[in-house]
Parts: sequence; C-alpha cells; structure tokens
Amino acid sequence: MAKLSLIISICMFGFMAKGQTVGFTFASGAGTTLCSPAIVNFTQTCTGNPIGYSWYFSNGLESNEPNPSISFAAGTFTAKLVAVFETGPLETTQSFTVNPSISATLTADKNYICLPGNINFTATATGTINNYEWTFGDGANASTSTATTTHAYTTLGSFNASVKVIDASGCSATAAYSIVVQNPPITASVTPVAGCAPANASFNAIVNIPSGSTVTNYNWNFGDASPVFNTTIGNTTHTYIDSGSYIPSVSITTSEGCTNNFTYPTIAFGIPPTNHIAYPKKTVYCGSETAQLVAKANLANAYQWNYGDGIIETITDTLATHKYATLGVKNITVTPFFNGCAGVPISFSIDIVGVIASFTYANTCAAKKTFSFTNTSQGIINSSVWAYGDGSLNGNTFNAVHTFPPAGAFSTTLTVADNATGCSDAISVVIYTANPTLTNTDDLVCRNSPTTFTINNNYTNTNASYEWHLLGLSTIIFNSNPITPSATVFGNYNNNFVIIKQGPQYCDDVITLAKNIAVRGPNLSFTRDSILCAKKVFTITNTSTAYLASDSVKLWYWNYGTAKNDTIFQPATFIYNVAGTYNVKLVAKDKNGCVDSLIKTVTVKQTPFLRVFPRYDTLCQGRTDSLFAFHSDTLLWTPAAFLNCATCDTTIASPISTTIFYATAKNNIGCSITDSSIITVVEPFIASTNSPLFACVGDTVRFGASPFGKKIIWSPGIGLSDSTSYTPLITVQNSNTYFAQLTDSLGCFTSNTSVNLIAKTLPLVNAGADKIVPFNTAFAINPTYGSNIVAYEWLPSTTLSCSNCASPSGVAVDSKNYTIKVTSDSGCVAKDDINIFIECKYANLFLPSAFTPNNDGKNDRYYPITRGINEIVRFTIYNRYGQIVYDAKNRKPNESRVGWDGKFKGFVQPADAYVFVLEAICELGETIFKKDSFLLLK
Repeated sequence: MAKLSLIISICMFGFMAKGQTVGFTFASGAGTTLCSPAIVNFTQTCTGNPIGYSWYFSNGLESNEPNPSISFAAGTFTAKLVAVFETGPLETTQSFTVNPSISATLTADKNYICLPGNINFTATATGTINNYEWTFGDGANASTSTATTTHAYTTLGSFNASVKVIDASGCSATAAYSIVVQNPPITASVTPVAGCAPANASFNAIVNIPSGSTVTNYNWNFGDASPVFNTTIGNTTHTYIDSGSYIPSVSITTSEGCTNNFTYPTIAFGIPPTNHIAYPKKTVYCGSETAQLVAKANLANAYQWNYGDGIIETITDTLATHKYATLGVKNITVTPFFNGCAGVPISFSIDIVGVIASFTYANTCAAKKTFSFTNTSQGIINSSVWAYGDGSLNGNTFNAVHTFPPAGAFSTTLTVADNATGCSDAISVVIYTANPTLTNTDDLVCRNSPTTFTINNNYTNTNASYEWHLLGLSTIIFNSNPITPSATVFGNYNNNFVIIKQGPQYCDDVITLAKNIAVRGPNLSFTRDSILCAKKVFTITNTSTAYLASDSVKLWYWNYGTAKNDTIFQPATFIYNVAGTYNVKLVAKDKNGCVDSLIKTVTVKQTPFLRVFPRYDTLCQGRTDSLFAFHSDTLLWTPAAFLNCATCDTTIASPISTTIFYATAKNNIGCSITDSSIITVVEPFIASTNSPLFACVGDTVRFGASPFGKKIIWSPGIGLSDSTSYTPLITVQNSNTYFAQLTDSLGCFTSNTSVNLIAKTLPLVNAGADKIVPFNTAFAINPTYGSNIVAYEWLPSTTLSCSNCASPSGVAVDSKNYTIKVTSDSGCVAKDDINIFIECKYANLFLPSAFTPNNDGKNDRYYPITRGINEIVRFTIYNRYGQIVYDAKNRKPNESRVGWDGKFKGFVQPADAYVFVLEAICELGETIFKKDSFLLLK
C-alpha cells in the first residue's frame, strides 16, 4: 500500500469536493472497552462516497476493507484511515488503548453439602478488581467490592455458581464453580441373594459424603425381625437362620446430621425340598407328540429340567412339556429348589419312537409353478401322504413333484407314518405362485422426474425381496411395491424389469415391463469459469441441447446466485462485484413440458484495491511529476522507461511526450486490477502565420496563426476583430505589420511570429449625376474612370446597350438604378451608381374610358396603368349620385387588385358613367392628381 507517499499525496490533492469527509468508529464485540486479546471492529463513517479505503495500524497490520476487524494485544495503538475519493484522498487518525486481559478463578470452602446451608466463595483474579458480580445458580445474585462472599442454599439440588470480575478499565473475566446440596447417596450390595438357610449374608454400603464429613452411624435392618444393628463402618454380615424372603435396608447419619436410607432388593433363603417325586406321564412318545413330565417336592418353588437333548429349563410349575426334534431314548434329570436351595435330583428315561416329519422343496426357473419335494423325515417311513392345499388329490410317494395353480398361497403338508409303532407326524409349508406383471403408465418421462413401476398380480409372500433394474439406473434393492424412482439417464428403455426373490427354495422371478419408456427432456450443460476475480467479466457458454432434436427447448432461465437473471439461450456476460461463492443455475423447459435444472458453483475471489493519483496532469517537457498509488498487494508501473521506480507506491515520472502510465495491483490468488494516470506533456513549438497578405483597401481579410491550442495576443490590436483569436478579421485601410505572440496553457514555452499586410489602392470610377428623362426616350451614361481600369461590368444590363463597355446607352421605359463595377490591373474592385428617373407627368397615368366586369378574364377590373409612379396614394370611384362605390389607398402601382370589379357592397352595379379621382406619388417624390369619367358596360 501507499505509505511513504501518503502525506505528500494528501497535500497535493488537498482540495476536496464539498460534502466529502473522513471518519471512523471502533469497538470490540463486548463494546467500547477494549481488552486483550481484542478483536477491534472498525467502521468507516465517511461521507461523499469514497471509492476505496486504506487502513494503517500501529501494530503493523493494514487493510483495504471498508470495515475491517483487527486483532490487538495489550497496548496503546493508532489507527489511520485514508479514504480515497475521485478527487483525491483524505485521512484521519485515532488512538486507542487495549487493556491487559485479566483472568479469574472461583473456589469455595466446599462443593457439596448434605443439608441446606452456607457456602463461602472466594474469587481470585489478576489485575486491580473494582467489582465482583456473583450468581449462585439458585436465582440469587450479589455484587461486592471484595473477593469473598457467603451464600446460603436453602433447598436440595445442583447449582452452578459463577463470578464476573471487572477491573478498573472495564475488562472482565468469569469463573464458575459447581455446588451440590443433596442427601448423601448410598450405593449398597449383598451376597448371596438366595441359597440354603442358615445363610451368612455379607452387606456393604458406600456413602458419598461432603469432604471433611464422616458417617457416624449405619443402622442395618436385615428384614428378619432381628434387632437393628448399628455400626460405624459401611459393611457387616448377618446369618439368616430360617428360610424365607427378606427385604433388608440400611440408613446412615453423618457428622452434620444428614441422613439417607437404602433398601436392598428382596433376598430369599430356604431349605432343601423334601419328598421329591418325578416321572413321565408316558415312557414312550411318538415323535409327533409333546412329552409331559411331572415333578413334585415339598416346599419346592422351582424345578430345573435337563431334557437330555442339550436343553436345560427352570420352571415353577410341576408339569413340564417338551417337544423333541430327534428320535431315541432321552435321559432326563429334574432338581427341585426352594428359594435357591436345591433338593435331591431325580433321573429317568423316556423313548421317542415312530417318525418325525420333515422335507425340503424347490422349483426350477423353467417351471416356476412345479416344485420338487424331498422327504427328509426321521424313522421307519411306512407311508407318506402329500396334501398340496390346492384341491388336488393327495400324493402317496416318498418324494413328490407337484405343479400348483397359476396364482395363490398353498399350504402343503407331508404326513408320514410308522406302522410298527402306529405313530405318524405332519409338517406344512406355504407354497406361493403368481403370474406377476410389471406396469408403468408413462411412455415418456422427463429426466430427473419420478415415474412409478407397479407389480400387479404379485406373490402374497410378505418375506419376498425385490431387485429393481429400471431406466438405466443402478440396481435398486427396495422391498416394497410399487416403486417410484427418478429417471436420471436419457434414453429409450425397453428392458425394465424386477427380480422377485422368495428364498433359496424359489428360482428368482424376473418380471419385465412389456413396453418402451423414453427418458427425454433438456440435456443441460454449460461451461463457465469456476474461479474468477471480482469485477472481472464472467462468461457462460451454454452447450445445452434437447436430448432429441425434435423436442425443442421453449424456455431458458438463468439465475446467477444474485438478483441478476436471464431468459435467453446464451446469456450476456456478467460481473460479480463482491467476492464469494455463487450458485449458477440453469433451468430449461422443452415443448413436452419437461423441466430440468443444472447448478454449478463459481468462486469469486477478492480483487485488490487500487487508485492512482493524479488521474490527469500536465507538465512542461523536461520536468518531472510524482505518481501515487493507493493499493493492496503487489504493484507494477508501466511503461517503466520514464519512471524512477516501477514497483514503488510513489514514483517519479519523466515523460518526454504525452504518456499514459498504468499501475497494476495483483494479489496472491492471481486477481489483478489496473488504473492509469494520463500525463500530458507540453512540448516546445514554433509559431507561423500566412504572411504576407495582399488586400485591397476596404476588403476584410483574416489572419491565420499556428499551432492551435495556445494562448495568442496580436499587436497592434487596433482594427482587429479579436486580438486574442488565432484568425482575427481586419478591414484593410493601409499596409502594416502585425505581430503574434503564442504561449502554451501552462506558460512553458513562447514563440513569436508576424503578418505583413500590404494594402492595394482602389480604382477610380464616377458614374455621373442622376438623370430625369421622359418615358420611352433614349439616354446615355458617360462615367469618369481612372487610368488603370481593365474591366467594366454594368448591373442590370438588360435595358443597356452593353454590359461591359465604359459608356452604355439605353431607352427609359421605367425608373432604374444602374451600377458600374470596375476592376483595376491590381485586381481591386470599385463601384458607383447612377439613377435614370422617368419624368413625372399626367401622361404616365393611363386609365381606360370603359371596362366590362363580366368575368370573362378580359377587362374585368378598372385600375390605373402607370410609368414612373412609386405609389398609388388613393384611387376613388363615384357613381352619378356622388356616392363612393370603390376606394383603395396606399397601393403599389400596376396591380389589378387595386382595380374595381364593378360591385358595390356585393351587388353588381348598373351600366352607367362613373367618375374616378386618382392621387399618386412619382418616383421622384412629386405628387400628381388625375380626375376623369369612364363607362361600365354590360
């Protein structure tokens, strides 16, 4: 960042726009008091819209964030904020102190009491503590200026006490301590809990008591009516003489008078049961039967049976039942118990004879409705009967093969018999058959949309499992029907199937969907920069297509993770101004209504801050300029050829011509920003003019000086249109030399030049005096000329005998002004005028003796025709009664609109004699009058 240049730049650009101020506030998360280690949050309060910020902290840290958070140890520090505006930087500095941190611990004279009472707390802290704020965990609080306090706990419970210590600077620390107020917990045990009386039982009791406390008394109640036994230790023994059940307990008392009680689980002791008898209800059982065994003994409340087949069982009933899984002689032992005291065991044998039915079964993939049954029964099998549960005839073979109906659940039973013993046994299993089909109502599925597959006419076996192979997806193990997966893979799928597994006895059933399902929709894809720098152009290239060309995409929607959206195929470029991670989402909808979306993330890295001053500057060639850069990260100036340092915050520029200097700041993640300063170099120049100038006297000519863009002053300035203009005008009177001084806008360089103005004299010409001649008579013009005339030109020339002769003649048909323009041998031009006037006479006023206003386009109006008349002052017409029927004033001569159309007040007047009076002004200025009569004819 710009450090050394900071003060210089502020001085150089000290003029700031109105309303631009710099300021900041600071605080830690805990408020304005700063305690080490402190994360201080700085908040800029500048006005006038700064474009950047540079923070400098006396702990060596810097930042370009508007509101940075900086960590400080204890000490006194300064924070300087430089706010960079378009017009330049402003700075402000504040000092602050981070107070040393303090620590605290909390102790108590005890952390556990067995009765409500007082606890004495002591706080230990570093620093000078002004206040101690106590909370005791039971709703009570206190504030003290000392490090100790006492609190009375009035109820049993667990409490979290704490203290907050606050030093003189306002820094604080907190410590906690746990307090328990409870009856002393007792953990106790006894062994044995059952057996033969007399029984010697060992009792133990462990009591959790406060530190420094003791158990002063253990009161043992053995539950057998013996006296309560008191000890001062937590263990004892007791002999139970008589059989029976007992509920012993122990109560304790501590040195503080705390008490508690513990009740043991029931213990029982007995004597060996007597008169024990045991026998089977039968000594021989068929394998299909459940053996019934009897045992009885006085006082016995439990019997333990060992059935001779590896199974041991304890029951309270005198009758035991047991089903054997194998044939043969079984040696049985039973032992009676009374409260855990064993009596004399009795042993005997029984014989399991006949048969025990069992079989295995399986179908094949080629014939799923046909099952093979293998008879695995025990014993001598004289007959085997198969009942299939489907209404078909029973089978009588040892092993069987049977084809079941197409669908159903069939309980199949094997019954086997031994003729020698007359025993028989039966076993059943449920056989499941079905003709399942796989259905789906969709022919077209939009990608990433759900679709449902259903097994109809399914097996009723609730233990079946399903393996689904659908829409190009990975195998789905889903033991429910139906299933609704989402189609995620484009394509046409005609091999959708489910494998139904019912166990090892069944061949897997493969059920295939009998139609094609097309997965279609927009095939979304786009490329983008996954990482870019803030304020750099972010470009997306949409490479999406419809999966099928015929399924045209009708709608596109882009969301850039900001408020910016687009609804076109190829979105415009976009700029992220703020660093962060953004989700770029594309949504498309095709003509079938299929909608899909694709999200990709873009990580926007922070762009460095950079502002160069001056933005624009001008200097004289040969001088230097200081350039300043406020920036973060590394800096590089270009072009380096005219700089004394290409990597410094402040550099000296010495350009020989106008140059744009670029500064580029680049951070460690590759993001960069460039700013520039345009230095306009004023170079020496040579002034020049359009000298010499030749002009005729009276002409207006324009001077010209170069180069433009300078300050100019002409001398002498008298007669010039603007003495500070590059191209002033002057009317030529005489020859003279005019000097011009040109200076650039900075006053760096001055150059002088001059214009020689040479005045040429005008030729002599005098057209002579004006002439008055009668109408339609000849006249001659004889001007006087100088000797250097080379050309003559008369204007107008239409009524003259020549246009380029010295002395023309003509005939006067009207008054006219003639101009003679002559050119000298030096090209100068002079002019003079002569007027030929028509003599002012009545004869120049002609009015007809009659007119016919019949609208035939001929002689329809009555008006005067004149020669040498300048104005008709008044033209009035009277009827025979002296009544004015027409009156016109101040009209131009020879205009028909001056004439009378034969009407008066809109009515056509009768044929008759009428009188006119005419007043006119001649071109010579004389006024003449004329009066006469005329006829109106029909």
